[in-house]
Amino acid sequence: MSKAFTKEDSGDEGVLPVRPRASSGEKRYITPEGYRALQEELAAAQGPDPMAGALTELESGVRRKERERRAQELAAVLEEVRVVEPDAAQVGRVFFGAWVALEDEDGGQARYRIVGPDESDVKAGRLSVESPLARALLGKEVGESVVVERPRGAVEYTVTSVDYTAP
Repeated sequence: MSKAFTKEDSGDEGVLPVRPRASSGEKRYITPEGYRALQEELAAAQGPDPMAGALTELESGVRRKERERRAQELAAVLEEVRVVEPDAAQVGRVFFGAWVALEDEDGGQARYRIVGPDESDVKAGRLSVESPLARALLGKEVGESVVVERPRGAVEYTVTSVDYTAP
């Protein structure tokens, strides 16, 4: 049976997806934590395969090629991105790297960190700076609201806190 039709552990938990290469002159930002995560993933992809002994020769060859491809992608991304450190002067306003707490019009609460597209993962609370919500939030202060168009309709969010240190 094809692996496409089975639920097997792929070992990709925590792997950050890599965005297509930037066009010439395009700036791609990343947080220091995101940069370290990509460096760690690159080191793991270039190191010994923890599953090597449990795979057939064919599976091992396929996996080796996948790991090599991923390592090349990661190396290219690490060369292109620009690490942006939090700036104390930004406290109180939403900029890249901020942890932002929001409340929607129904009283629902969410907390996101504004990060680069190479490290975004909404389920983990990391919102790409290129997303509509993050773009709307940039420059806002506590108490200010934004309206974001979503597939199910417009949603209004109010900024309840902005922080540049990990919660």
